[in-house]
Amino acid sequence: MISLGGVIGAGLFIGSSGAILTAGPSVLLSYVLSGLIVFLVNMMLRDIALHAPGRGSFISQIRYALGPLPGFVAGWVYWVVWVTTLGVEVIASASLLAPYVPLPYSVIEIIILSIMTGINLLSVRNYGEFEYWFAMIKVAAICLFVGVGCYLLGTHPIPVRDNIFGHGGFLPLGGIAFLAAIPTVLFSMTGSEIATIAALESENPDQNIAKITRTVALRLLVFYLTSILLVLCLLPWSENVRGFSPFLMVLDQFHIPYASMGMSIVILSATLSTLNSGLYATSRVVYEMARRGDAPSILCAMAPNAHLPRRAVLASAGVALLVSATAIFSPGIVFAFLVATTGAFIMFYNMMIVCARLKLYQTAAWKAWLALLLLAGALLAMVIKPETRNELATGVVALILITLGGLIKLRINGVASGFKE
Repeated sequence: MISLGGVIGAGLFIGSSGAILTAGPSVLLSYVLSGLIVFLVNMMLRDIALHAPGRGSFISQIRYALGPLPGFVAGWVYWVVWVTTLGVEVIASASLLAPYVPLPYSVIEIIILSIMTGINLLSVRNYGEFEYWFAMIKVAAICLFVGVGCYLLGTHPIPVRDNIFGHGGFLPLGGIAFLAAIPTVLFSMTGSEIATIAALESENPDQNIAKITRTVALRLLVFYLTSILLVLCLLPWSENVRGFSPFLMVLDQFHIPYASMGMSIVILSATLSTLNSGLYATSRVVYEMARRGDAPSILCAMAPNAHLPRRAVLASAGVALLVSATAIFSPGIVFAFLVATTGAFIMFYNMMIVCARLKLYQTAAWKAWLALLLLAGALLAMVIKPETRNELATGVVALILITLGGLIKLRINGVASGFKE
């Protein structure tokens, strides 16, 4: 449930509108290929966990396999992706609650983040319990939407063929548009790796990681593909509005009672779930980085009588609050820069996971090479498509800056080479 909860979020319920408008009906291919990438990367996570046991999260295993510089860059890239996501989710949660809570917008943001931080400061069991119920709400919402969608298809004269093929065909935006949508879709699916981090605090981490990675990607693909296919059948792709939930548009079009209220509750639970998971993941990763000297050492302190990196939790929450503040004070520069980096960053750390697996051992290497081929294809599509080219360029600039920071850190620590300790 933690795996499913980590990946079923606002990226599906709202962000899917952007993917649909980028690719049209061929977005189904984007979801299939993204699901395949997630499946293959999860297999890589399982393999490196089993071949480098006892070395912490996959970020530590990347460092073990590829060296200190790739480990440094992968760790900070992953952390930046998630603190940016946390900032965006804080904004989304506050926007949903603002019409009902008579408090200033900034105060609502602080209250939301404080509550979720408090949950993460209690115990890892509390994190898991809250995430379980958040995930249950989202899974139930998707199942309910699928049921309603099937009912509508069976009882209403809906022009399914025209909805899918009658607005420019299956590939209305070009033959590679579905590749350009992969980073957006992949971003919405990001989060399954959180369960592998959480498994490290369970009784049988290696066994649990293997179990999680075998099943989560397939379940994820079923949920995503079924719901998006129903959206395309019930609503012409061109009628979607970027940033607005296509699920809610479908329900409103057919006058489903209480749809707006119900979807608002589901989206709020999705954003809170992402906040819960993101705080957990960022705190554990930055704690590991601090222990090996890649982050300030003050963050590696553990709370007395509790296996909790409380300083790391507080630091991640504080930075997430700053990210949300930049959306108000510097929306066109700092906030836009951070958001633009996430697509390239996600592609990068997924590639690092695959490369770490290839470095550790070569058995059944075709899976790793297939994953790299799919990721490279998505990057190529980002270069070709004008609307994603700037995002990729921004991400590359940020990667160069982080890499330079890693080189400086290694030089200060007296490491002669950035690739071997």
